[in-house]
Amino acid sequence: MQPDYRPIIALIYVKDEELTETFRKMFKDVRLLGGKKIVANVISNSEYWNFFANAREAILDNLDLGLEIFTWKPNEVDKMIKKIQQYNYKGFITYCSDENKYHMRKILDNLPTSMKANMLRDYCK
Repeated sequence: MQPDYRPIIALIYVKDEELTETFRKMFKDVRLLGGKKIVANVISNSEYWNFFANAREAILDNLDLGLEIFTWKPNEVDKMIKKIQQYNYKGFITYCSDENKYHMRKILDNLPTSMKANMLRDYCK
């Protein structure tokens, strides 16, 4: 049986102070799902450098997994969805803080049905 190297897409919409724990949870979930690569799409109003300051520790603890990170402003969701559709991905996982559940629901409602069918885990319910 061939290993599956297709990436798992992560949609992340959390507060900056929750990024470290969210990334640790994401890495753990990807390992449990048999993934080798992650494409993390972080929706945030923070600056790119501020995001890395908060997520750095979790990223450095998991260097054995392939990782691509994209940061998106909340008004760039359409561009994010177009970018995700370019990948041949295994599935996707969502993470959000309590304040952003409503916004993540709106994003998920706008996803094409083919993408919704590939949902592996949804932590935004």
